[in-house]
Amino acid sequence: MNVDALIYLYNLPSMLTIFRKNLFFIFTSSVNIKQFRGVEVELDAMSLLDTELILYDRFEQSHFTSTQIFQIHELSEGVVDKLEQIMDFLSISSVEEVLLHDDIFDDQFHLEHIPKTMLNQIDVLFSDSSKALTLRMLNILSILKNGETLTNLRKDKMGLGLNPKNTQELIRFELATTIMIDSSSMLIKVNPIIKDYILSKISREEVVEISNAYLKVTLIETQKGIKLSSINRKIYQSGYNTEEDNTCTLLNYALKACQQDIEINKNTGESNEMNLRKMNKLSYYSNSYVYILRNSSRFAEAISAVENLIEIIKVVDEGNLYKYYEHIASSHRIKSNYLEAGHYLDLCEKLCPKEDKQTLENIYTERLYLLEQKDLNAAIRLAKENKNNYHKNSIAYISSEVILAESKASDLRIRTLVKLEKRARNFGFNTLANNILFTINNDRSNAEKINNLDKAIRSDNSAYNFCRATVYKYQAYIECEMIDRIKDSDIGELLNIYNYLYRQKFENLFNKCHRVLWNIAEYHQRKDIIHLIFFKGTIVWRLNSDHEREKKYHSLFQGFSQEKLTVLDN
Repeated sequence: MNVDALIYLYNLPSMLTIFRKNLFFIFTSSVNIKQFRGVEVELDAMSLLDTELILYDRFEQSHFTSTQIFQIHELSEGVVDKLEQIMDFLSISSVEEVLLHDDIFDDQFHLEHIPKTMLNQIDVLFSDSSKALTLRMLNILSILKNGETLTNLRKDKMGLGLNPKNTQELIRFELATTIMIDSSSMLIKVNPIIKDYILSKISREEVVEISNAYLKVTLIETQKGIKLSSINRKIYQSGYNTEEDNTCTLLNYALKACQQDIEINKNTGESNEMNLRKMNKLSYYSNSYVYILRNSSRFAEAISAVENLIEIIKVVDEGNLYKYYEHIASSHRIKSNYLEAGHYLDLCEKLCPKEDKQTLENIYTERLYLLEQKDLNAAIRLAKENKNNYHKNSIAYISSEVILAESKASDLRIRTLVKLEKRARNFGFNTLANNILFTINNDRSNAEKINNLDKAIRSDNSAYNFCRATVYKYQAYIECEMIDRIKDSDIGELLNIYNYLYRQKFENLFNKCHRVLWNIAEYHQRKDIIHLIFFKGTIVWRLNSDHEREKKYHSLFQGFSQEKLTVLDN
């Protein structure tokens, strides 16, 4: 399209408002048009919450389990056309039948939904030897489906020759996009509508080669153990990735390929020594990866990873299956999914060997925390019966004492909790100490609360507890009418926490953070914050059938639109 035509389209809305004021134009394009950069809005792929909302709107909520919602989102990859295809099948088949269908996105789907010009560009890449590097980048990105930086792509010999021209070519062909994480990190991400089509054209050997190569880039082995790559952490902190990074995908490909090689050698009578060594290392990577996710407060990601890996782990590492159940049970419990938490905790306890004393102790404390939320009297009985089975300086023993304190009179209960908080902190159990502190704060003045919360923020390594303490702190500031002390940097921190709570689906803490941010935005007249949190909040409340909260904030938002903001007082 020539420049004059683009300028005409750009000016068309303003010209036609002379005849009719309420006339709106929406132009869509899969490529950037510089003449429109001043008014463009980039559409994101659907998140897990978006997918969930659409499914619940089309079908009954009871139609799906949380695991099935996740699996459907993984299949659709946030692409509307893919989700529509899945929902068409769901209208004539059960969820289980659809998820077992291996060919949902077949050649016919690709021909109908991938533009012909895009298919032609892909054919050019496969046929023109001068574009071999660009094709290699496309193949790698189709496996690294959540995107990767050019720097990381070049860390393996497969990507050594890749350069910005290859990225530019993929973007020009509309086969990929870029997403800025920060000033030093730009992700290149394949267009998800073509990912399956590209994978269908790649050999199994190349998929395995790419997976093994880039697994060493996303998971780094050090003398102290396994750590995630820096870009993985940046994605988490910036909120780009929601449920799964590339590590889980790569582990799945690598584990399945190694198992297939073992089976082939068994049938041919060849030695499996090297394959078994490789499988041991991959199993170690997998277990470490899930552990890292759980212990870095990435609970939704830990659940996602276990659900993705569990079937292959049952085959290749059955002896450690209970550890996966422990991580997913704990993650579900923290997210208040108590039914799922109890289910996986039972599976963990059933499989846990008697010699693994630490995991058995973890199971006991998890059971205590779970019962505390579901049946406090049952939790107290469990604590009475079992606390003396553990050392007095252990988390299990102190946690038992915390539960037992709930059966005491009010004053004695608080005095007991204060002693237990100090004791836990003296032994270095800062997360446990801060959990006790949050309970104590319910009976403290706002000034005392703020001092205690500052202590929690300084001492806790748990990102989740840091978020809790920060939200509670600024809630106390508002209650003390000290809202003017909340700085712009504090607001930015709260917004990051809000996005984290939104992605992780922490309903109660999300609502508290929402209320805090709403009051701050009203005080500072921050319309951008009001718009952001209103629309995100609406998605959460609709999913949770919280019609009362949705109605209340809709009314407040309408008032805001009329320049009549209202401060929430509860």
